[in-house]
Amino acid sequence: MRGAFYSLINFINTADINDVYADAARKILENIMLIPGCTITDVAEMCYVSTATISRLCRKLNYQSFADFKMDVTMNLNYFNRDALRLQFDHQLPTQVKDESKTMKELFEDHFENIIANLRSTYQQVSFEQLEEIVDRMHKANEICFAGNFFTQSVAMQLEIELTYSGKRCTGMYPLASQIEIAKRLTENDVIIVSSIAGGFMVDHPDVMREIAKSKAYKICITQLEDFIYRDYVDMLVKVGTDHYSLIGKFSITYIFEVLEAMYHLKYGGK
Repeated sequence: MRGAFYSLINFINTADINDVYADAARKILENIMLIPGCTITDVAEMCYVSTATISRLCRKLNYQSFADFKMDVTMNLNYFNRDALRLQFDHQLPTQVKDESKTMKELFEDHFENIIANLRSTYQQVSFEQLEEIVDRMHKANEICFAGNFFTQSVAMQLEIELTYSGKRCTGMYPLASQIEIAKRLTENDVIIVSSIAGGFMVDHPDVMREIAKSKAYKICITQLEDFIYRDYVDMLVKVGTDHYSLIGKFSITYIFEVLEAMYHLKYGGK
């Protein structure tokens, strides 16, 4: 759950080096810990710009207002330390106590073994037939919509490129508000793929999941989480990883999208 960080960094990386909004975004990122306690006037003074510039920057970052941006930053910061624990090599379970006696080399070895275990579990759980059904449904769909947080959306982009190259209409990499609007207009001839490493998207954004649940589109969910809100409204669950719900599940999510890309290309590419 680092959406605000992704948005800021992505904006900075793609903006002109002398862009006033990029300069403000850099200053905000440098002082991100202060943002929850700041007013828009405080942030404007911090960045040496007007409040109007900060408002426009928030809209460029796909937030409706500074208040929405501030709320997302606050939520991201609250999650940051928890996510950091789940990324640490020896914290594959939230309740597991860190073993201070392990060397750095042992931590790296544990991390590697956990990645292998996560991928092996995914390979054993997900059948070829299930993946082929997804490929066939994407081929028949009028539109394929990808929903999720920034990381899984960025991973899905390679599959989107393959689908677009083959003539399919795809949507993805949009803000949450737009995800809701797109879910509302999808029909029974469309497919929506929701992806979330440890299920944080489904848990933290029930408003988006509510609209996805009501959508007439065929709904596919790719995640390590087995039970989540509106689970009964999902047509297909692709359960990946292990029951640890560690963020190393990102390797399994990436694996699934790469396999889908390869399978689609082999079966339908150029046809």
